[in-house]
Amino acid sequence: MREHLIVLGHGANDPGGVNKELGLNERDWNRKVLLPALKKYAALLENSKVTFYDITKDMYQQSQLGKGAYNTPKVASVTEIHEDASSNKTATGGHVIISTGFNPDAQDLALANVIKKYAGWWGSVRNTQGINKRDNLLNLNVYAKRGQNYRLLELGFITNDKEIQSLTKNVDTLAKELIEAIT
Repeated sequence: MREHLIVLGHGANDPGGVNKELGLNERDWNRKVLLPALKKYAALLENSKVTFYDITKDMYQQSQLGKGAYNTPKVASVTEIHEDASSNKTATGGHVIISTGFNPDAQDLALANVIKKYAGWWGSVRNTQGINKRDNLLNLNVYAKRGQNYRLLELGFITNDKEIQSLTKNVDTLAKELIEAIT
């Protein structure tokens, strides 16, 4: 049975991106809105298992202390979930971030297509199938050095009222399709 780890971005004392008008932040939206739906579909899996990183912690903060990404068990894949934030309230779209040292795999592309369906692709990744290659993120670099299949999702912009309301309205099918794409 293949095991997959899902990490909900931010946490502990870090709220991540904030939408003041709607009273939302990235940490709480992921844990209170998205997580229950993800767990619902993860529980239905027969040939794969999904575990969730401790939601009381912030993996990035833990990794800075030499824990977090350094200490997770070896699994088939690690998917970290975030939402972008911008002072431009009309910024829209999402993307999948992978290490510059890798080419996108079937999971990366499937996840990018889920994001495209619900939020569209963020401007600079429209010509890269929703994939953004980076080498300046701690967890990304730790997992790359470990040879671990890792990606970071930006589902859309928490600061775009229409986009986060749409993600919230469609959270059940979004979560189902994310679990399917991950596994």
